[in-house]
Amino acid sequence: MALIIFMTNNQEKFPRGIEIVGAVVVEDEGGKILLIKSPKWGEKWTMPGGHVEVGEKIEDAMVREAEEETGLKLQSEGITGFGELINSPDFHRPAHFIYFDVLCKTIDKNIKLDNVELTDYIWVDPGEALKMDLGESYDKTVQDHLKFKKLHS
Repeated sequence: MALIIFMTNNQEKFPRGIEIVGAVVVEDEGGKILLIKSPKWGEKWTMPGGHVEVGEKIEDAMVREAEEETGLKLQSEGITGFGELINSPDFHRPAHFIYFDVLCKTIDKNIKLDNVELTDYIWVDPGEALKMDLGESYDKTVQDHLKFKKLHS
């Protein structure tokens, strides 16, 4: 069997192709969500997330990525939303994201920032989060979280 790879103009623009990533909503016992700041997002408020490895399930990837970034121990509660983002002016380089938002629960609030990938964090009520300087598409993530929460309460 031969593998044929077709190059397109978009592959020059997006050398990594479509990046499958996920924003993770992390909820503590009080219903607050975790927002983080990252130089990759122009120091705007975002949420932990990252790439899905080949053969890795979306929920497992988001738990792994969020645990790596924050030091928290997390448990997935399900996918709450999804979206697509192409060339966000907030992100540090051209990228085409297809993302899935995964709700993760934690009891532990001991965040360990590396001050490279993440430079700050805050636990905040989701309604208050919508008033903050969020990275592009993170307002949709928070709104999807609120809809999910309302449907499951």
